[in-house]
Amino acid sequence: MSKPKLSPSIWLAPVCALALVVTSPSVYAFNWKRLVKTDALSLYVDMTTLERDGDVRRIWEMQDLANPDPNGVRSRRYVNEIDCKQKYHRIGNMTSFSGPKLTGERRFEVEDMGYWRRVPPDGTFAVSYVLLCVD
Repeated sequence: MSKPKLSPSIWLAPVCALALVVTSPSVYAFNWKRLVKTDALSLYVDMTTLERDGDVRRIWEMQDLANPDPNGVRSRRYVNEIDCKQKYHRIGNMTSFSGPKLTGERRFEVEDMGYWRRVPPDGTFAVSYVLLCVD
């Protein structure tokens, strides 16, 4: 007795859908831990992405906004690069989403790293600086 053959139309759609979910960076690739919560946003980091290069630290961060910004962005992920010695930082590889925690439609993508700026004395970037640079 021969086994019945499954038509590709029966199994191909669920397999493709599962592949999209498993390979989606917002769902699969990050291990987010909340670092700080304010009235305006929650800041998350993925410590498994931390890279050290001399005085420079690189880490993936996610901002989850309490309310959408004027461009309809509710959340974003990006690489935060910090020069611990000079107390400067810059962000890049940013992707912004219309929904919370990197859901909804992608609104903006910027691959380039931005300009180096002094770490502000307060705010979320100061929290990242303390986490990564202060012993």
